[in-house]
Amino acid sequence: MRRVDVYRNLNKSCWSVRENRRVVDHVESIALYDVRFHVSEAARQRVLRLGQRAVLAWANGVIIDAPLQRSSERIKFDPFEGPHFMVGEWPVHEANLVHFDRNGRCWGVL
Repeated sequence: MRRVDVYRNLNKSCWSVRENRRVVDHVESIALYDVRFHVSEAARQRVLRLGQRAVLAWANGVIIDAPLQRSSERIKFDPFEGPHFMVGEWPVHEANLVHFDRNGRCWGVL
């Protein structure tokens, strides 16, 4: 069971998959289970101050092949809106299952 980080690659319009701090793949879509969301507040502050893009938020979990669940909720992250991944108005720090789709959206079963 190997854990990976997944984050949106804005330059390539795909998801980057990182293992042991090294990018190992770029994919259009991917699903993870046992997911924890991370935000580097220092990197977020740098983005806010300089207006430059940077990898500052990612999801960490185990790759799984699973269909999108009907009970999935949209998970969003915007560094200009706050320091957390959000479902609606509520911060989210972990999820059971998360799908990252080819349109750059993230759907989770909390």
